[in-house]
Amino acid sequence: MKKVFSRLAICLFIIAVFSCGKDKPPTGGPKDTTSPEIIDFEPGNLTKNFRDDEITITFTETIDERSFEDALHLYPPIMKKKITSGKHSVTIKFREDLNPDQTYLLTLDTHCKDLRDNSLEKAHTLIFSTSDSISAHKLDVNLELDERAPERQGMYFVQLYNTQDTIFITSQNAEVLQKFTFENLPSNEVSVVAFLDANNNSDVEKKRELFAEKIVKLIDPENEITLTLALQDTTKPVLKNIITESAQRLLIRFSEDIKNVRSIKIMDQTTKNRLPICEYIITGSDIECITGVCDTNAYMLELKDVIDFKDNITKLDTINFINRQLPDTTFLELDSLSHEDGQTVTTLTPEFRIKFNKLIPLENISASLVNSEDEKPVELSIQKERGYTFVVKPKKLLKNYVPYLLIVSEKTTDYEGNTLKEGIRISILPLLYK
Repeated sequence: MKKVFSRLAICLFIIAVFSCGKDKPPTGGPKDTTSPEIIDFEPGNLTKNFRDDEITITFTETIDERSFEDALHLYPPIMKKKITSGKHSVTIKFREDLNPDQTYLLTLDTHCKDLRDNSLEKAHTLIFSTSDSISAHKLDVNLELDERAPERQGMYFVQLYNTQDTIFITSQNAEVLQKFTFENLPSNEVSVVAFLDANNNSDVEKKRELFAEKIVKLIDPENEITLTLALQDTTKPVLKNIITESAQRLLIRFSEDIKNVRSIKIMDQTTKNRLPICEYIITGSDIECITGVCDTNAYMLELKDVIDFKDNITKLDTINFINRQLPDTTFLELDSLSHEDGQTVTTLTPEFRIKFNKLIPLENISASLVNSEDEKPVELSIQKERGYTFVVKPKKLLKNYVPYLLIVSEKTTDYEGNTLKEGIRISILPLLYK
């Protein structure tokens, strides 16, 4: 019996000894809520000609190794590495050769925690180079709140990603709005994502949190941008009404500016026969639509996949309307012209941009370009640029030092047959010095 008690005592002693050598959260007393801090990096920040194969980070607390791995970011990425944790330190051992002449950026973000689940208060960075120089790219990011944004509590984060491969580069965070300065960035172009972390998970949720993003080309050594944090607009565009401007011209109005619409159909409410659509143009929150000649009054408009500038999509929207308007009988007029009468041009292939006050079909343009000395016509290329604007240019080189006359005649008409109120005659002189 004494032998049994003796062996039991020895086992308990061994268990006690091994238990004393391990860090673990205390079993009683007030909860430790002190955040761990970084005391030292080895090598130090901005080290040049780095030739070692490991980096050691010393903390005030013992760090949870799994959280350290989640929080660690290296840019450019170093895939083969081993992480070893000690009492108050963590060592990163590289198992691949680093790139020559390369600036590296190590970031340890707020996912890093101690054994009591306390996180780093802010992200920390270490910059080192395998050459005798370090990247000079710097970016200052100023944050402000949209004046319409509701009040929110949380930590402000700014994260940088490489635009080519969307790999995370680095991040910073703060409790108040301030200027975030990123120095020695090893990338020529970055995607900046800023947000107010309302749910305290260190990640952005675009549909619930204030955020902003922008791509920045780091052309100069020093760069600065301002981002306005706002809630993402998830409101889909809504068809408000239709204004029948004339028998063939409709103005379709939405609740917000739109970017595109996949399909527009106009159908007779009774027979379901489709009314031809000649042309339409999107301007802000309006679609100006030119239709064929109406053969009834009651129609239904059907729109599919209306997309706004936040990429919100209204899959289907319809509205019934009555069009009792008479055909438009007002003259077609010139809105603007790219050249003035008598102007000299420094090219032998000048372009004339002509903008009218109405939508008109390409085939209705009546234009000619004539050599003013021998009155010979020049073959023209006429293209519709967008909506109301046309580009007119000669197909061959004009003669230098010879005047030419551009004529847009009154025969030019809109969709409803209205002629140009006054013909356009513009004289130009090509002057190209050899």
